[in-house]
Amino acid sequence: MIKAIHHIELHTVDPDRLLNLFVHIYGFQVIATRTTKNYSQWLLKSYKCQLLISSVSSLQLNNVTAYKNDDYDILTSILHREDTRDFIFNRDTVFNVALLVNSVSTILDNTNDIQVIVSRRQATNEHGTIDYACIKSCVGNVVHTLIDASNYTGSVLPGFVIVPISHQQNSDKLLVNDMDHVAFAMQNNSALPSIRWYEKVFGMKRFIVNQEDDPFQGFPVRVGTMGMRLFASAYWKCAETACINEEKANIKFVFSESLIEDDSRSKDQITNFITHHNHQAGIQHIAFICTSDIKDAVRTTKANGAQFLQPCRDYYLKVGTKGVNIDVFLFFDITKENNGRVIEEANENADELAELGILLDNEAETTEISRCKKRVLLQIFTKSIFDNDTFFLELIERRGATGFGAGNIRTLWKIVQQQTGDRS
Repeated sequence: MIKAIHHIELHTVDPDRLLNLFVHIYGFQVIATRTTKNYSQWLLKSYKCQLLISSVSSLQLNNVTAYKNDDYDILTSILHREDTRDFIFNRDTVFNVALLVNSVSTILDNTNDIQVIVSRRQATNEHGTIDYACIKSCVGNVVHTLIDASNYTGSVLPGFVIVPISHQQNSDKLLVNDMDHVAFAMQNNSALPSIRWYEKVFGMKRFIVNQEDDPFQGFPVRVGTMGMRLFASAYWKCAETACINEEKANIKFVFSESLIEDDSRSKDQITNFITHHNHQAGIQHIAFICTSDIKDAVRTTKANGAQFLQPCRDYYLKVGTKGVNIDVFLFFDITKENNGRVIEEANENADELAELGILLDNEAETTEISRCKKRVLLQIFTKSIFDNDTFFLELIERRGATGFGAGNIRTLWKIVQQQTGDRS
């Protein structure tokens, strides 16, 4: 049903800022552009990863015109409709996870639980024809463009103008290889219904985050009366093809819901996201897989101006380190995670990871054979790339690990809580 993520679309009121971030800091290339009466767009690429930056101005909104039949276009329809216009207009948000699919019609006809924003259309140029449509997700302002490009050989969607290689901004090297996962932030008790929706519409299945993931409660992170509950869904291409050697999920969606009840006056980072995101659930972050090792990527992006969240130095120490007061570990619960030992066992240098701000976690194994294999996950998270303090980026390196480390999830939650001043 689903082949891959085709692109992720961001809307911004300040496109120059986003272009500078992704091109000059993270090494993306602007490979195509488009300007219409309604909006401007820039298509960015780094190996398998494509981002689409879109920007609509208030002056353009009063002159929304019908889409050009031969071109790919979902924004005109979104702007025309009163019930979808606020998904993007006059705000910074990541709103569209465009999916490459085998058949648009099959998905549209599969269930009645779909709100169609753009009915099935075709876009055509000299390279062939694509079928596409756009549906609303069950999550906040998120939409999914469905693209069937099986009869299309072009490198960009119809309607976009390719930027000549001689005009593309040169980057020393591409730092991002692909997307690892997309994470949503949502209200309390909304994750499981969302997982059921994605299973019914796209055939995605529940993905076990780690060994502490409960079938009904997910993976909870609690800090006093606050915290979050984490669930994940994944789509394996092998679900259709019956291949036997594919171990990695092609698409992973992570659902993070607040443990705070909707009628509570308490706030945490999930409810803060929703408040600052026009009181809507939405895409909280996307994780990029690095082309080489994550340490090299972090050094390069930091030199380019990237701003990352910084764990407390004590995160990298081993329990029982000589001369270290155990009280310093209470905030990060080192007595449970013992990150220094995990880092040492992964043959990494704690001082080096501390300097870079990279988190490292191992993946618990359940069999004697698998225990012989070290499964390690390395992650780092940026500060919000938007002024509204919502969406951020993650860089990730997987060394055999398929899930999400419990220690890293707890640590990320606590770092963000400390940064926002919402720790209980």
